[in-house]
Amino acid sequence: MSHDPKTHRPRVAVLLGGPSTDHDVSIASGLQVLDALDPKRWEAVPVYLTLEGRWCVGRRPEARSLAAREDGSAPESRPGVAGCGALAAGLGELADRVDLVFLALHGAVGEDGTIQGVLELAGLPYTGSGVLASALAMDKVKAKEVYRAEGVPCARDAVVKRRDLAGAGAPRLEELACELAEGVGLPAVVKPVIGGSSVATRRVTEPGALAAALEEALAVDERALVEECVEGVELTCGVLGGGPHEPAQALPVTEIAPVDGGFFDFHAKYTAGACEEITPARIDEAATARVQELSLRAHEALGCEGLSRTDFILRDGEPIALETNTLPGMTATSLLPQAAAAAGLSFPALIDRLLESALRRERGRAAR
Repeated sequence: MSHDPKTHRPRVAVLLGGPSTDHDVSIASGLQVLDALDPKRWEAVPVYLTLEGRWCVGRRPEARSLAAREDGSAPESRPGVAGCGALAAGLGELADRVDLVFLALHGAVGEDGTIQGVLELAGLPYTGSGVLASALAMDKVKAKEVYRAEGVPCARDAVVKRRDLAGAGAPRLEELACELAEGVGLPAVVKPVIGGSSVATRRVTEPGALAAALEEALAVDERALVEECVEGVELTCGVLGGGPHEPAQALPVTEIAPVDGGFFDFHAKYTAGACEEITPARIDEAATARVQELSLRAHEALGCEGLSRTDFILRDGEPIALETNTLPGMTATSLLPQAAAAAGLSFPALIDRLLESALRRERGRAAR
């Protein structure tokens, strides 16, 4: 590693943007991290990864609006195609200029193990989970297989593959929607298997809407997940640490309550005032302990390190796991920083802790 000879501060690349539908959310996260880095401890280097997968070292992009469209969906994003080869080709300058990487990427490439593998090849330490845990958590179907194997309750579901509908017309899609409505039940939630920020995620109450939601989800990913819509109190719980080099710690549980009583979609997530986020959650001690226990179990079963956040619905006193995020948002309205603050950890202190965790993991590997 190279260090600034005058200050000896580690150079931290804050990687933001990326070729995914979460591009704009990632920019919002990364800009907040850049502003929170303690200049006495770290030398910040913004690194903007474009929608096409080009590295722009030292470039700080402009913040973009996260305002949802009129139907509540995410603003349109047109990610390019960035393979590992294209990503690796731009690593030379980055590896020469920085000591470690703060990953503020979300969605495909950033959160699915791709960028983690590229950074492993470059020998650059980075925040968050490694390749396997990132890939497992990002794939909602595989994550639920791990949940079930480890005794983490989750909703019944079905998977629809784009290839199974290739060439099929509207009648087949409508027939499939009716089959799913009977097998999974309505209301149901339809979402891409791989994706984040509730992009192309819909709550549907009748088969006609289910068919349209399937088309939307399959336009984003090769597979769509259709889950029973679990009714109850929506909760989320962050975890810090984990892995072989530090113990995992569950943060206070947060309750999520959209002010209109509706679905926690993109609009509710990223529109200020659209959702109440209450930490600690208004649930009893037994339910709180159970959510924290299951969050730790999911974190460790998937092999997460550094941080994660698992979402739940509390139904009749039992938490039902929805998904685990290995790189949860770091925007002004994001949930994990709010929970960390409730635990007495300021946002700059949270950033410090995540960077220190990455360095601790690197030292542990070097000592083997």
